[in-house]
Amino acid sequence: MATSSISASSFGSGLDVNSLVTQLVAAERAAPDARLNTAQSKAQTRISALGVLKSALSNLQTVAKTLVGGGAVATPAVSSSKDSLFTATAAAGAARGSFDVEVVSLAQAGKLVSTPFASADTSLGAGDVDITVGSDSFRITLGSTSNSLAALRDAINHADDNPGVTASLVTESGGVRLLLTGNQTGASQAVSLSSSLVSVTQTQAAADAHIKIESYDVYSASNTVTGALDGVTINLLKAEPGTTGTLSLSTDNSAASKAVQDFVTKYNQVLTTINNLTKYDAATKTASALTGDSTARSAAAQLRAVMGGAAPGGAAYGYLSQLGIKTGSDGLLTVDSAKLGEAIAKDSSGIARLFGGEDGYATKLNGAITTMLADNAGIDAQTDTLQARLKDISTQKDALDRRMTQVQARYLAQFTGLDSLMSRMSTTSNFLTQQLAALSSSS
Repeated sequence: MATSSISASSFGSGLDVNSLVTQLVAAERAAPDARLNTAQSKAQTRISALGVLKSALSNLQTVAKTLVGGGAVATPAVSSSKDSLFTATAAAGAARGSFDVEVVSLAQAGKLVSTPFASADTSLGAGDVDITVGSDSFRITLGSTSNSLAALRDAINHADDNPGVTASLVTESGGVRLLLTGNQTGASQAVSLSSSLVSVTQTQAAADAHIKIESYDVYSASNTVTGALDGVTINLLKAEPGTTGTLSLSTDNSAASKAVQDFVTKYNQVLTTINNLTKYDAATKTASALTGDSTARSAAAQLRAVMGGAAPGGAAYGYLSQLGIKTGSDGLLTVDSAKLGEAIAKDSSGIARLFGGEDGYATKLNGAITTMLADNAGIDAQTDTLQARLKDISTQKDALDRRMTQVQARYLAQFTGLDSLMSRMSTTSNFLTQQLAALSSSS
């Protein structure tokens, strides 16, 4: 904060009081101000560097998680020969193979429609309307007022105990009808209405989806079928009884190779980031933001320890070098893409375990990074300490501003007094000079 402006003028002594006070205050402020600014800059630089390190570790962990449990390496490629009828996705570890699928019928929600009314404002009279969805029921009570068809619709939709039905009004040539639609599909979610105020008919029965896998019947309450094939989710789009499509699950060598190479890329980025943040330029004697920082050094050491050791993989693999992944003299990993592709084609499940198994590289790395990024751990603890330091520096700067304001006021009073004294002494001197001159003349 700048020192407050000075307002003072010379009384005739010739002293530039403003300039003198400004220079003296600036000189007294310079050393502590420089010290605080330097400390503030260093703290801010370290906080920024720790943020960069944390971000790099987080990015690596995100990629590592895609390999945990087999992940992208063990996830098969899925295709449907009848993608207008059904599509599918598969989780890691889903069995490879081809399966015949027939979509017999789709799951649907129950629908009820009322007899037509003259308008939405038609009064239904007072009474109860009981609605059931599956095994749950609720009641709408209409009074002697606000009992129109529109009011019933609104009461149904806004009821706190509505278990899952939506009311709409359909205007057609014969009048206005109340349409009730279940919010969920499946035979167990049937919708019914009982009331003397309005009569309804069922236009669509609540029903389960029905498909056949290898000619075996499978039913599902929704059009997303899970559990029929381990690790596979089948999404039903259209029913076409009698038409059979092929659901194929195969090893996706390209995706597996990309997943491993992405992991290596992010690993190298973390080590490069740590190196840049901790390096020391001996030629220029310049340190980086985290030179000598134990947290950064420890992070690099832990990552190298994980990737430099062995991990129990499949029958064929136990080391990264067997996949064409080697460690350079700088600690960074290089990938022989051709050798990696051959290894994946030979034993993708083994590679999946090598990275995503209980003691796999990605699993152990994920655990190590989780510890590094935990609340109150090394990075967060340092950041909190530095934030507290910045707060203290800000407090010291405020105190310095107050002290400099007091110093300025003291100097201003002193020099103003000196200026006044010198002005009076100058006046006295002039008077004495005149008197002496007069005496000399009379003599």
